[in-house]
Amino acid sequence: MRKLAAVTTATLLLPAAAHADTGGPDLLGSLAQMVGSLILVIGIILILYYLAGRLMKMPQGNSAGYIRVVETKHLAPKKSLMLVEVGGEYLLLSNSGEGVSLIKQVEMLEEIEVVEEKGAAALIPTRLKKKLEALAGGLPRKEAPLGQLGKSGGFA
Repeated sequence: MRKLAAVTTATLLLPAAAHADTGGPDLLGSLAQMVGSLILVIGIILILYYLAGRLMKMPQGNSAGYIRVVETKHLAPKKSLMLVEVGGEYLLLSNSGEGVSLIKQVEMLEEIEVVEEKGAAALIPTRLKKKLEALAGGLPRKEAPLGQLGKSGGFA
């Protein structure tokens, strides 16, 4: 262990001792080493960027194809329902971590029932909504007809 510490100390102090004789570090040598290191790092980054682009390339969707994903509804992480059109037929598929499975083939003649989702207005309790409307109804309204706004930057 002491030999390793002695070797490390000697390795670190020898370059300093060599530069002490010349009066300081060689500026041109340091600049060349910095530029060489920069070129090496940029080269590695470019090579990794090229390889990532080649290995992780996703196939592009073709609009002229026979398969089209009509709608996707995410249910939970890694679980979703997909409505896919294949050659004029509609398929309801289940997509999960285990794989993709067919739930039902939807015929063109079948009607798909559209269920409207409740918006944010449905989340407000009716008592609160009535109180807010009562408060808003008691406030005076300051509305001016178009073309009759004041001189403070409005229409003349």
